[in-house]
Amino acid sequence: MDVFEAMETTRAMRRLDPDRPVPRADLLRMLDAATRGPSGGNAQPTRWMVIEDSETRAQIGEIYRDCWNQVRGRYVANASNDDGTRRVVNSADHLADHMAHAPLLVIPCAGEAMASSVFGAVQNLCLAARALGLGSTLTTVHRHREPEIRQVLGVPDGITTYAIIPIGYPLGRWGPAKRRPVSEVTYFDRWGTPVPDATW
Repeated sequence: MDVFEAMETTRAMRRLDPDRPVPRADLLRMLDAATRGPSGGNAQPTRWMVIEDSETRAQIGEIYRDCWNQVRGRYVANASNDDGTRRVVNSADHLADHMAHAPLLVIPCAGEAMASSVFGAVQNLCLAARALGLGSTLTTVHRHREPEIRQVLGVPDGITTYAIIPIGYPLGRWGPAKRRPVSEVTYFDRWGTPVPDATW
C-alpha cells in the first residue's frame, strides 16, 4: 500500500472483530515498524506492552470504561449540534464497552517526559496496521487512572503508559476521516498569516 494512501485512509477503528485473532507475524511486523519511528538522540526509550491475556484485557477494560465515563460528559456537551461528534461519541461508547474484547492491546511505555519519542512510533504502528488490513485507534483516556494500569501490568515507577491501542480486524469501513483543509490550519512566517496561494 502506498504510504499516502495509508495516511489518508487510516482512521480510528473502535469497532473490532473479537473473534479474529491478529496473526503473530503481523503483530511483529507492526512492532518492527513502530521501532523505526523517530526517537530523540536515537535513545529508543519506548517499550511495547502487548496484552493478549483475556483476564488482563478485562481488568484494563474495566478501568478504561470508568475513565471514559469520567470524561464522556464533555464530549456529549459538544455533540449536541454536530452529527460527526455524535458519531464519535457513539463509537467511543462502544470502545469503552468492548475494550476488553479487542484481540490485543498495545501499550507504549517510556520514561516520564519522553512523549516526543513515543507518538511518532505510535503513528508508525497504526500505519503498519492499516497496511496489513488491521484497525487501530489511539486513546489516552486511561491516564485518569494510569497508576492502576501500571499496577495491573507490573510497570515500574518512573515509566508512563502513554496510550492504549486496541488492534484487530475492523468492523467498519476504511476511508478518509474529515479534516480541515490545509489552508485553514497553516500559517506562513507569522501566526495568522494565510497560505500565500489560496489554491494550494
